[in-house]
Amino acid sequence: MKDYTMLQIVGVVIASLWQIGLSYVFLQSGMAGHLARLVEKDSQMQFLRAATYFLFFFVYLFVLSLPVKVLLEYCPDKAYDLSANTSFSFIVKKCLDFVVTLITMIPIFALSMEFTKRFPRHWGYCTGIMLAVSSAFQMVLLPAVLEDNSAYLKPLNKPDVQMRVDAIFKKAGLDGAKVLVENVTETKKLNAYATGAGPTSRFILYESVVNKLSADEIESMIAHEISHIKLNHLMLNVCFTCAFLFLAPVAAQYFAPLVIPHLPEKWGIKTVADMPVIALTVLVVLTGNFITLPAQNYFSRQFERQADAQALALTGNPEAFARQLSDFARANLDDMDPPLWAVLTLYSHPSVKERIETALRSQSGQ
Repeated sequence: MKDYTMLQIVGVVIASLWQIGLSYVFLQSGMAGHLARLVEKDSQMQFLRAATYFLFFFVYLFVLSLPVKVLLEYCPDKAYDLSANTSFSFIVKKCLDFVVTLITMIPIFALSMEFTKRFPRHWGYCTGIMLAVSSAFQMVLLPAVLEDNSAYLKPLNKPDVQMRVDAIFKKAGLDGAKVLVENVTETKKLNAYATGAGPTSRFILYESVVNKLSADEIESMIAHEISHIKLNHLMLNVCFTCAFLFLAPVAAQYFAPLVIPHLPEKWGIKTVADMPVIALTVLVVLTGNFITLPAQNYFSRQFERQADAQALALTGNPEAFARQLSDFARANLDDMDPPLWAVLTLYSHPSVKERIETALRSQSGQ
């Protein structure tokens, strides 16, 4: 378990640094400027230029990142018998995910670049509003639409578990919330998560969870996910994300004139309307996200501790809560007591050991 966990930790760090490095090389090598010149020859429309530029840049990132994904994601899972995928099916899935990302992101980046051309004094506000609205839609409404029409999701078909879940929903004041079971064949890992916010909240369980865990363990696990809704964690996440996505372009609008004159000439960026700004934006986002991971995960761990406490109050069954945490850790080969530095920097949840100890302490009233 410790060896697999360390491989996962190293994989996250290497994958993040690899993407950052690829973006920097794209700019520093002059490829960013060269691609911009090619795109400008083929189209006079800023929207089409930006869409084409983004397409080629992301294909570059994807193609050079795919071998790293295979090495760091597929190979460890296969070696530890956690994956039912073949290497071919893994690559196909990554390609399909990439296409979905392109379909989602191309209009956003293209419109952002269109704003810089059409509204030079207000492009930050226009971009911020678009990002905030699109993010709210994707986080709140889209999951419900996709999940209610997904062939991979089905209702929970265990009367004893459903009875317990309905009682927990009623106790939490969330009558009518849905629990769905996802048929996941490519992995042997256990997983459960909540999506949406408010009336669109959905609780998704892997089919392996329903098959392997007892009714009281599933109840405890769902109680944890319910607690995120009851404590407004998902809604807070939506609000914070939308606020950040609005403010970031606004701040960029005011800082860009101060930064652009100091960028290397080979990057090909003289104004915010130049196409290489797309590559620079990706570099800044990837770098910023990696640097701020410890802060992001700190707040995430606080939310998880609050949800654990609320779940224990809802079920009154700390033994079942501790058992399901242990079952998850064993099935997923998670180290129950990983290094403190890893928890503080890369873990969105407290360690399994800490969560189990907290649950058992609540039983004794300590």
